[in-house]
Amino acid sequence: MAFAKVDHPSNITPLREDGETAPAGRPYPAPAFNFAADDDTGPELAILGTSKQAASPIEAMSGVDLSDKKKIIFWIGRGKTGKTTGIRWSAEAAILAGTTLLMADLDPTNDTFSQYVGNVARPPDASDPALSLKWLDKLLQHALQHGASLLVDLGGGDTTLRRLVAQLPDLVEMFEAQGFAIVLFYTVGPQEEDLSPLATMQGLGFKPTATAIVLNEAMAEVGDPPLNAFARILRHSAFLAAVKRGAVPIWMPRLLPAQQVEIRRLQFRDAAGGEIGQGKTPLGPFDRSRVLNWLQAMDTNFAGIKTWLP
Repeated sequence: MAFAKVDHPSNITPLREDGETAPAGRPYPAPAFNFAADDDTGPELAILGTSKQAASPIEAMSGVDLSDKKKIIFWIGRGKTGKTTGIRWSAEAAILAGTTLLMADLDPTNDTFSQYVGNVARPPDASDPALSLKWLDKLLQHALQHGASLLVDLGGGDTTLRRLVAQLPDLVEMFEAQGFAIVLFYTVGPQEEDLSPLATMQGLGFKPTATAIVLNEAMAEVGDPPLNAFARILRHSAFLAAVKRGAVPIWMPRLLPAQQVEIRRLQFRDAAGGEIGQGKTPLGPFDRSRVLNWLQAMDTNFAGIKTWLP
């Protein structure tokens, strides 16, 4: 199996793969999980993190320090919750900093992450659940064997990690014993169903200390203050239970020219810098400023868990 790498140390020998493009696959089955909504009677929770659009900015929350750890980082979320935007941002920052990193895209229906960032590995057939599980198993063992950090995009509705955790309930402990930390980023919008991946994984007992719940402001109606839009999320029992166990809630600000960046197939800093990409023209000066301000806001909002990033 071949795994993409960024500036690997010389002692890591890449595994080989056939390199063929994965064929268009059948729709991937959604997790067999019916998520029942809570009512509105739960306690109010002062969300930590900062948001320029929130009712009032609040001091960012700090998480456990992982600066001395190799990290296995999973971005998890339902489709269209901003998961790929978040993982692209974190990958671009890591590459810019020259971080040694393995990257993988297991999304069975959408390979957006690997389209925007180079050296991202994908299974030969991401639509086959059995092959994806075997591939992820080997990928994790490869990272563990070579002491390499790993960044993984799990597609919306993907069950690969869930099935692996069911087989290996001590997965977190195994990695921690080797000096690794497992980090989970759950992206959610205002719909209570967006918490279903979080509830499912925690129901399996998969509760790494480094868990972040990324509240994507872009999923709220334009003009609706985030604290109002996410009110039911912030009072939901699944959210409150996760925060009580140490999960860190983080605002992800809205990127207004996101569609224009995607059309040009640009990385965020290239878009802010006026690159053309696949478009005929660069972003206009206002949109370049918006992307730059978004990057600065992301750095601010994630500052309390900066060591959780690659």
